[in-house]
Amino acid sequence: MDDTLKLDFLDGMQKSGIVPGLERIVPLLERLGNPQDNFRSVLITGTNGKGSTAAFLESILRSAGHRTGLFTSPHLVDVRERIRVDGDVLTTDRFREIGLEVRRALETPGSGAPTTYFETLTALGFLAFAREGVEVAVVEVGMGGRFDSTNALNPDVSVLTNVSLDHQRFLGDRVRDIAKEKIGVARQGRPFITGVDPEVFDAVVGPGLERVRAPARRLGLDFQVTRVDGAIHWRGLRRVLDQAPLSLKGTFQADNAAMALAAAEALEDLGLTVGEDAMRKGIRTTWWPGRFQVVGERPAMILDGCHNPGAADRLVETLDAYPQNRPLVLVHGSKPLKDYRAVLSRILSRVDHCIETSGEGLEDAGVLAEAARETAACEVETMSDLDRALSTARERAGNGGTMLVTGSLHLVGAALRELRVL
Repeated sequence: MDDTLKLDFLDGMQKSGIVPGLERIVPLLERLGNPQDNFRSVLITGTNGKGSTAAFLESILRSAGHRTGLFTSPHLVDVRERIRVDGDVLTTDRFREIGLEVRRALETPGSGAPTTYFETLTALGFLAFAREGVEVAVVEVGMGGRFDSTNALNPDVSVLTNVSLDHQRFLGDRVRDIAKEKIGVARQGRPFITGVDPEVFDAVVGPGLERVRAPARRLGLDFQVTRVDGAIHWRGLRRVLDQAPLSLKGTFQADNAAMALAAAEALEDLGLTVGEDAMRKGIRTTWWPGRFQVVGERPAMILDGCHNPGAADRLVETLDAYPQNRPLVLVHGSKPLKDYRAVLSRILSRVDHCIETSGEGLEDAGVLAEAARETAACEVETMSDLDRALSTARERAGNGGTMLVTGSLHLVGAALRELRVL
């Protein structure tokens, strides 16, 4: 948390953890006057890509002239990143003002069980959107869907990017179980955009949507995308975009942009003006840090929040598609409950040197190094201090090589703070 915000009650909540359920957020929003009813919304869930999809969609809608809200998590450097209005974070004073309004609602006598950090920020975001006159908000689910606090919305359109293993402690040990939780964002009669694999759709998502009576629009069936030389060809139900430049690197971003475009088209069907020009401009100008973000040179540094096996597969695919200058030096850190062994097993074959590091909330660097050595053919070093890890990686890469900082988004955020990039 930025020290200038001085919202001590938020600081005290940061260790509240994850407590699924809507029984705390709904009464809190009621005490705030149900701000979420004051704007239209799109709710986006998925194991990977939901943040990028949200960023693409918000950029499209803002390019169309709509006053937008964007709610995402986690933040990389400053908590205000989570709540944007027309692409900008709230001023420190405005964030504090609205935060204190939420605090007063929390302190109302008889307010019930205390909310978590994420639930409180959700309420703060929805209240900010209402106070700032947002017309349409794009909201990224924190975890799962059915019991996530963002699901207190009544979205016009829902999006499920994909499903793979992550957060098993809360969502289940099978992809099917996780998919059941995520389709909880569907609403009766409202469009549901998805890019899940056909087998997951047939087994879980399709039957679930039939029960809710939410019409599906599927990537590869109802809309298609191909990527060629930094641009995409996208075909929706009514619109076609040929040679549309894409701002974000990464082979996986084509799918994310495709789902954002499909959501924009669905909003058009519901009466919101968008248009082809806004679609093109939106995906051409989207900014989303920490997702295959390349900064600096001599050596170049890639920052990517690759924190689960599905994300690791996409990272490897992108590294193969965009060959990097060698040597490629990995700086890796992970939260303890993540499947870091599976992540490392996928990416270590693509790097020339590995440095395991740590930080607040992250697994011990020595534990990560032990896991890395199980599959690494390259040298593995342990450096708990991130600043030292980055400076050593810079030395190992040399002027002609590349650094890859990946694992937890908290690590990526810490690296951005060290580099003063964001």
